[in-house]
Amino acid sequence: MLSTPLSYQMITRDMSATLKRTAAQPDVKRATEYYKENIGKVTSLDDFLGDQRLYSYAMKAYGLEDMTYAKAFMRKVLESDLTDSASFANKLVDKRYQEFAKAFSFLKPSAQTQDALTDIEKKYAENAAEQGDSKSMIRLGTLAYEKTLPTVKTVDDFLADDSLVAYATTAFGVDPPGTAANAKNFLRRVLTSDPADTDSFAARQTKSAWKDFATAFNFSGDGTVRVQTSTQAADTVSSYLRQTVETQAGKDNEGVRLALYFERKASTITSGYSILADSALLKVAQTALGLSSETGNADIDVQANYIASRIDIKSLSDPDELKKFLTRFTAMWEAANPSSTATTSVATLITGKTSAVMSANTLMSLQGLKLGGL
Repeated sequence: MLSTPLSYQMITRDMSATLKRTAAQPDVKRATEYYKENIGKVTSLDDFLGDQRLYSYAMKAYGLEDMTYAKAFMRKVLESDLTDSASFANKLVDKRYQEFAKAFSFLKPSAQTQDALTDIEKKYAENAAEQGDSKSMIRLGTLAYEKTLPTVKTVDDFLADDSLVAYATTAFGVDPPGTAANAKNFLRRVLTSDPADTDSFAARQTKSAWKDFATAFNFSGDGTVRVQTSTQAADTVSSYLRQTVETQAGKDNEGVRLALYFERKASTITSGYSILADSALLKVAQTALGLSSETGNADIDVQANYIASRIDIKSLSDPDELKKFLTRFTAMWEAANPSSTATTSVATLITGKTSAVMSANTLMSLQGLKLGGL
């Protein structure tokens, strides 16, 4: 068995290649293809929860695989209004549930997400102003768009409203070709395309703005509003592949799984409290700092302050500093949980010399370092 540092290094040396190899594994490939082909057909929460393959894929993608059995609980999560601080998902301490709910639109399916709506309004204001429209006209046009959009349930609803079409095409600076009838048929083909598919109608257009136009909306191949946008679906697939890499690594070495997880979550760490709120992050921090798990019984504020004093939280956003931190963690983990090739591999990673042996003094000196921003 490879040592923790060497295993982690081999996986992360070229993560894109690692993910590509993982995606090509037969079982992973089948599961991903099924998700891509069928998530756009889901029109209700019952459809989603009733399709075990789709549901379990999404749960694993968001690190909730252990909760797959709890469908009644997850129904409450997915029915939560994330704009309401008192909603079920928002009251849960584990932020993964909020992330999961945010990835779907079961509560209020919409032809556009809030982010897409904000973007199209900005584009419209810029292009309409260039065409000579006054600020008041632009504002009235935007208010009308915002008021009408929620009534759109299908692509035909959208195309039937000339004001909606005019607003959207102005925003993206595009003009569908042909007669009025042909133009609507063209728009229908664009809007029901999957922009993530390089062979889709929208993606094959010479003018790239048509792909952006399709991405801005949330219509499935049959013209209904999707519960997950193509971008959200692509993000779910990416998350599933990353989770699979971590899970498979953990079967051989739990330390590698923890290092991969910490690397993925590093951008969300803003304080010592962020680490304390996540048992896996805390395990990494405790190991890297040489702390016993029993320290978790101390006052929460004391723990948070101590972690912040020993780990430079801001430096974790720097890839090089994060690498240093995780190199230390994997070395400390290996020292506490030695594998068959521990001595040579750890020493090689730390010293760069295959003949070197990491001594107890070396480990002690590592333990005295302030982590991050060295």
